[in-house]
Amino acid sequence: MRAPIGLRIRNQRQIKGLTQAGLAKQSGISASYLNLIESNRRDVGGTLLHKLAEVLEVELSDLTGEAEQRLLSELHEAFADPVLESLHLGMDDAHQLVARQPQLGRALHQLYRAFLDMRARAYAYSHRLQSDPLFSSLLHQMLTNITAVRSAAEILRDVPDIETPERSRFHQTITVQAEALSAAARSLIAEFDLESERHRRLTPSREVDDLLIGQDNYFPLLEDAARKLRSQLTGGPHLETHHLTDALENQLGVSVKYDGPPQNEPANQSRDFGFSAEQGLLWFRSGVPMATQRFQLARHFAIARESELLQSLVNDESLTSDQARSLAYKALGSYLAGAILFPYDEFLAAAIESRYDLDFLAQKYVASFEQVAHRLVTLRAPGASGIPFGFVRSDAAGFLSKQFPLPGLLMPSAGHACPLWILSAAFRQMNSIVSQTAQSTDGARFLFVAKASAKRISAYTEMPVYSSVMLACNIIHADKTVYGTALNLTDSSLDAKVGPTCRLCVRTDCAHRQEGVAQNLASI
Repeated sequence: MRAPIGLRIRNQRQIKGLTQAGLAKQSGISASYLNLIESNRRDVGGTLLHKLAEVLEVELSDLTGEAEQRLLSELHEAFADPVLESLHLGMDDAHQLVARQPQLGRALHQLYRAFLDMRARAYAYSHRLQSDPLFSSLLHQMLTNITAVRSAAEILRDVPDIETPERSRFHQTITVQAEALSAAARSLIAEFDLESERHRRLTPSREVDDLLIGQDNYFPLLEDAARKLRSQLTGGPHLETHHLTDALENQLGVSVKYDGPPQNEPANQSRDFGFSAEQGLLWFRSGVPMATQRFQLARHFAIARESELLQSLVNDESLTSDQARSLAYKALGSYLAGAILFPYDEFLAAAIESRYDLDFLAQKYVASFEQVAHRLVTLRAPGASGIPFGFVRSDAAGFLSKQFPLPGLLMPSAGHACPLWILSAAFRQMNSIVSQTAQSTDGARFLFVAKASAKRISAYTEMPVYSSVMLACNIIHADKTVYGTALNLTDSSLDAKVGPTCRLCVRTDCAHRQEGVAQNLASI
């Protein structure tokens, strides 16, 4: 996509009041060549472009349009929207608009983004109104109240000789119905104001999160099933990889292949493993970490053996779509696999004895940091629970891709977390565990422990996928962990002053704040 440099040159020339011949003479080129440049039929750059910018007395970037490339792309997206499709606008029109009226182009872009935002909100409210019986009930109640008020008012207006007692009765009816109407309206508005309820069931993944959180991420039925499955896999205390492969082959007729997908498998270089139902083959690419192999072997075995149990758990009224139930089925299948690989009582004892040393636990159970962190979050059995941890995972841009909340620690429901969380700093020390004490805006103190790593790539040309995983617990539990040893747990002045995310944070004077960043930059 080439910036409209020629059009910009012509626009700036006309602003300066120069003729083509005049600008060409001052720039040392012919008028005919300048005409080709301004018509966008000749590329221009290097010394000549610098000379033209000098003669026109503008910045070079004003001619190259580097700052406008994103605007061009956004305008092209807007022109392709069905709302504007009938106008048959294209990239050439975007170039013309940006070159001649850049401010108008920016205004159109801002209006289009606002339109997208309003449309998304309208869809969300429409979905909520259609799916939530509470809204239907409130609207019906309001309609009934309005009808009653109107009927009584019309009688008072149209029947002048009503006796005083009857007139009082109608006035009383209007008052009662108006109060009921007001109460229903307040309830309706309050429902829209509740953030958690406003977004409930808008996305399948959010429904799955609500299901897990509602169970405190602990499922006794899955823990019991895991104990039975593990006893069928091995007669001893140690679960080896060959126990899993033997069970898959002998009990399910599934073979395992470790040198890549079968020849007829659709090409997808980004996949490290897969399952061919036609061949009954679970395959892995060579070099896939043992932790990944063991988890996927256990997960495939668990889902196949306990499909009825998993299906009964996802037949929950809180899951309102097939997609949500499918996601929940996979999530609970992963929970079951983790419960097989990390048996509850044994794993909890090892965690306590090692003082929640995640690297030690990962080595002991041939697991990844994230797998161990996941299992620690599920140790919530009544009377036999571990440290209550919160869990978050983000990509390198800070976008949260998974989370499990911790009471007292406010987390954003989606988007980006506070940049001061150790979750972000972990990317600067890849594959090393980092920790910090943190203090939230209400004064509550926490221990944060995080590790960033890259997913193994299958080819040199691929970009690795980076992620950071963080566990959080209340500071009162910090001395039970190895990570509290190196930190000053008593001096709260050393805590990182964190928030949930900039949009929700009350620390308006924070130097790291992104909301209102223009005001912060203005003071530099």
